[in-house]
Amino acid sequence: MSHIKVWFKTIYKKISLVYKVKIKPVINKSMLFLAKYLGLNWLLKKYQSLKHATRNAITGILFISPWLLGLYLFGLRPFASSLRMSFADSALYVINSETQTVDFIVRGWTIRHFTSLIQNQPEHVGTVINVFLDIALIVPLVMIFALLLALMLNQPLKGKGIFRVIFFIPVILLSGNMLSYFNQYNLLSVPAIQSGAIAQGINAYLPRQFSILITGVFERIVLILWLSGVQMLIFLAGLQKNDRAIYEAAAIDGASVWDSFWKITLPGLHSLMIINIIYTTVIYANLSNNALIGLINQTLVDVRFGRAYSSALSWVLFVIQLLIIGIYTLMIKLSNRRYE
Repeated sequence: MSHIKVWFKTIYKKISLVYKVKIKPVINKSMLFLAKYLGLNWLLKKYQSLKHATRNAITGILFISPWLLGLYLFGLRPFASSLRMSFADSALYVINSETQTVDFIVRGWTIRHFTSLIQNQPEHVGTVINVFLDIALIVPLVMIFALLLALMLNQPLKGKGIFRVIFFIPVILLSGNMLSYFNQYNLLSVPAIQSGAIAQGINAYLPRQFSILITGVFERIVLILWLSGVQMLIFLAGLQKNDRAIYEAAAIDGASVWDSFWKITLPGLHSLMIINIIYTTVIYANLSNNALIGLINQTLVDVRFGRAYSSALSWVLFVIQLLIIGIYTLMIKLSNRRYE
């Protein structure tokens, strides 16, 4: 076994030496040649002469440029088509007898699908309201659980890398159709909730409105924990960037751990909270167990509604996400003023 290790080390050293002596100089000369004759040196000098804020803006745009390119190539057309269908009088597949092809025809402009939703479909309105309240409840709960997990994993614990992996595994399992299988076999609920034991205990001491709210949280407690993986990692990255000297100075001035959390830790995470709010809202609102998504899929193939009405519902879901993101972002911005 030792001979094999020595042989691999020898081979690795020879390959490294060949790369440093022969390959790396050729690559460096090629890069310098390209930089000189493609104008990259001139661009670099111009970039370095710009203001710091401008350079940061350019760097940010370059980082998101792959996403912008993907949005332009694959996102804008479905986005525009969905918006057009939501305001169309009808959107149908029609057989063209002359060319013997099936054409998708969108006709007219109207808002009757939105008015029909409000005036003629009370069950659908109820679904929209329930989805809005559900998302509005889950988002802050996921944020709280993710922050608590990040605070615990930021402590000097043995094997905390293993715990990070364990908390992140559900993010992978919830992708695709796994969530529907978990939901089908009641793997996302607590047995005590299904038996009604917790609900009976809560109803005995709290008013009905509060008991419904708390019971709803317990019914989703497993899903909330499972949705906290990415947010936990983002919060953890923010916590690890905090300067320990600030906490030491605060402790010398007499600040407790509680004071340091509210006046140092939490204000430093405000920008990451906004990122997590956007991520959590979008992810949770588009899970397969969302009742509004189920309604969209149902009306899509229902001849009484059709694609135009289904597109209108999808835009209602989009507006719900914008409202929730806007409300919670505004709350964070207002709370951040006291620390400015």
